[in-house]
Amino acid sequence: MADDTAAIQAAINAARTQLNKIVVLPPGNYKVTSTIVVGDHEYDTPGAHLNRFVLRGYGMFGEEPSKITFHQDGVGIRWEASLGGIHGVAFDAPVKTARNVGIHVIRRANTDDTDVTIVECSFLRFQTAVESVGRGFLFTKNKVAVCTNGVVVSWPTEGVQGSGVHLLPYGLRKWLITDNHFHSNFDAIIFNGAPDGNFRGAIISNNLLDIGRRLFRGSLTNSTISGNVVENGTGDAVIQIDAGGHNLTITGNIIGGFDTNPGAHEPPRYAIRFTSAVAARNVTISANSFNWVRASPIRFDQSVDKVSITDNSFDNFNHVKVTGHGAVHFAADATRLAFLGNVVSANPNGLPAVNVTGTLRDSNVVGNTFDQNGLVAAGTISPDSYVESQPGRFNKLQVAAAKDAAVRVVSTAATGIAGGDSYGGYLVEGALAAGSGPGVKGGVEVVAVNASGSAATNLLCSTNSTNDVVAFQASVAGLIPPANNARDIGSQAAHIRTVYTHATRLHPYTVSTLPPAAGNAGALIHISNGHGGKPCLAMSDGNSWLRLPLGNAIN
Repeated sequence: MADDTAAIQAAINAARTQLNKIVVLPPGNYKVTSTIVVGDHEYDTPGAHLNRFVLRGYGMFGEEPSKITFHQDGVGIRWEASLGGIHGVAFDAPVKTARNVGIHVIRRANTDDTDVTIVECSFLRFQTAVESVGRGFLFTKNKVAVCTNGVVVSWPTEGVQGSGVHLLPYGLRKWLITDNHFHSNFDAIIFNGAPDGNFRGAIISNNLLDIGRRLFRGSLTNSTISGNVVENGTGDAVIQIDAGGHNLTITGNIIGGFDTNPGAHEPPRYAIRFTSAVAARNVTISANSFNWVRASPIRFDQSVDKVSITDNSFDNFNHVKVTGHGAVHFAADATRLAFLGNVVSANPNGLPAVNVTGTLRDSNVVGNTFDQNGLVAAGTISPDSYVESQPGRFNKLQVAAAKDAAVRVVSTAATGIAGGDSYGGYLVEGALAAGSGPGVKGGVEVVAVNASGSAATNLLCSTNSTNDVVAFQASVAGLIPPANNARDIGSQAAHIRTVYTHATRLHPYTVSTLPPAAGNAGALIHISNGHGGKPCLAMSDGNSWLRLPLGNAIN
């Protein structure tokens, strides 16, 4: 095969002086033995036409009619032009070497401003398929196979010009990596370089990685990873966040090992990991499917704040059967965590699915479906957190069977309350019969009224008998005082000073049913037949009832 290096370079050099800088590679297999350079016109010829160079072949996804084979151990194409693109070209190497790179995007003027587009290309047998230094990157509908690294992005160490949005921290932005097929035991996408924590504005979506080590490794903020499928992943973590770690959404991905015995491909240790340099904040992980993971599908090495983990499916994890691993492992504190609506199954060692080494604060772990009796294991669960203690049960507010349409408030203390004890009509659950302490404080109960499905709400205000707080039950039947009436509203100990009402109607006693006058001095009652068979009022002097005759009719 003839060496085509000089001919391709000559065509590129000739196009650089044109307004429309397009070089077309007709179908064929081109041999290249040294680095092809697409020059930076702003650096070479200040004031020249904008770069915007295009290298276009005839390929589409998976097709290779226009193919360049690089035979050198080094860079295939050094792309110095900004705002340019490569379309439909296949890049290959006879063997993968220690240093071969398919395309190296790096400018010499305004080094941050690259904005390269690579579409419907293929890369085979490179140490690194594409290495891009600078801001702005579109990589879509490409195939990368049998490489050590897929896409590697970093920030230039010098030559950054301009101000404002060109500088850090906002300068390192604009990454669109979508709809690609990564096929190798490698790291598909790597964001690295100083300063790592400023990578932002990335959309990594709808990529397929099979038998790969990682989908993503590096720093990331203000970005989304969505709709990716990783099958038979290996290594430490499929998605590994090493810096940044705030304002991230990871959603709709399928991540894990192989769904049967993986054979030579050991399942990944983690599906998602935020490493020790990352204090995750404002992170949403939702609607993902995690399966066949050696340890924890999700792990946070540092303390976290405002993390939402919702509507995920966790299946076949913690195959190493180590205490502390689960569906999610927090190696420090977790504050304002929402773990809601997840399905947790096939946990081989049966340990709690959510493990917090430190303290769980101001959090909600409710509404999940899981097999084992304990959902959360933590160093400390603060009183401001709601946590399920068993499937469908909370440690503060307990939901009864769905058909009962009821909410019950139960005691969670450790001793002193007998099973079946009733507090204002609220039954202490038998499972908590060994509990103790103040008992039920109050609550709301929705009860059926009739066969048509109508319902009413009972409001309970209750306390124990060691204080004088007023207690009553307000229900569909009305206000119900305690049995001894000692703490009823209006009792001697809990008297009412002034009452404003539209009308007052006293209970109608008869002469034959008068209550005892003794001990009721000052009491006022209504007697329906006490004055010649007609109604009257009576007041007790402590010994007997004295009639208070009614006056004349009001005209």
